[in-house]
Amino acid sequence: MSRFVKLIPKIVIVSFAIIHFSIDSFAQLNPRSTLYSFHQSSYNPAVCGAYDYGSADLVIRKQYLGFEGNSGPASTWFDFSMPIKSLNSGAGLSIAQTKEGFEKRLSAKLNYAYHLNIGVGSLGFGLSAGLNNAGWDFSNAIYPDGTSDNFIESTIASQESFSNLLLGFGMFYKRGGLYAAAAVTELNEPALKYETGKTDYLKRHYWLSGGYEYQLSNPKWSLYPSMTLKTTFSDWQASFDCRAIYNNFIIGGICYTSSNDISINIGAQFADGTKLDGLKAIFSYDIVTSKIGGESAGSLEFMVSYDFNIFVEKENKTYKSVRFL
Repeated sequence: MSRFVKLIPKIVIVSFAIIHFSIDSFAQLNPRSTLYSFHQSSYNPAVCGAYDYGSADLVIRKQYLGFEGNSGPASTWFDFSMPIKSLNSGAGLSIAQTKEGFEKRLSAKLNYAYHLNIGVGSLGFGLSAGLNNAGWDFSNAIYPDGTSDNFIESTIASQESFSNLLLGFGMFYKRGGLYAAAAVTELNEPALKYETGKTDYLKRHYWLSGGYEYQLSNPKWSLYPSMTLKTTFSDWQASFDCRAIYNNFIIGGICYTSSNDISINIGAQFADGTKLDGLKAIFSYDIVTSKIGGESAGSLEFMVSYDFNIFVEKENKTYKSVRFL
């Protein structure tokens, strides 16, 4: 193993120390996704260009089904990325939309990554920049005292929406079927600015993820254990996944989260040279085990993605990676 590879853990620690200059603000965690391992470029720009093919992913999540008025949180992610081989780089676009309670949020980011070949592996560094737009609709709000909330009316509700710059940073290392990654989103910790001041809004999020492709003795079966952790150092969420693929076609698995929720995943991928080659679809159903589960029918998430070869020459598009399964 090269000296540079041995330095990777130190690089991660130093990078986090440089960008973590303050953790004194307050805000909610980013929306949860059970299928985060399938759309990593939404939070880690270094994934762009890490593989020899492009990818387009659409993920839709509806949390806490059965809430009155269909009021559970809802999120949508769209990610597009492609390699730029001539520059050892990758570029992409990430769009996310979330509705939680009275809040509606829409963000769009451009991603860029540069990759270094390190022995039999590669290490990528990525940056993202974009805009986040947020607004609130309190027309149907019910206040604790039955009248109003002076803070909301004098600050947030005084403007139709707020727009903020979003910055992010990421690292992505892969070697064969193994990958390890670290990222920071909301790097600049955007605040809501109004006429008389400002209030903290988006807190800096730190992400760690990793996974491995394990080929069983039976060549028709492969296992893909992975994990994703996000934290603001005042709150955190973690998920541990184990998915299997049978005959390079049927996908099934289970996910356990730090909130004690259990998710069942099932789907299919096409890597057989047909017109559907590169297409993948997965459903995930979350069984909510917390007290809120008594008021909810669970959470549902759906992903459809397409991995494509951007080069003219024809190749066998059989993709085998932990990132894209």
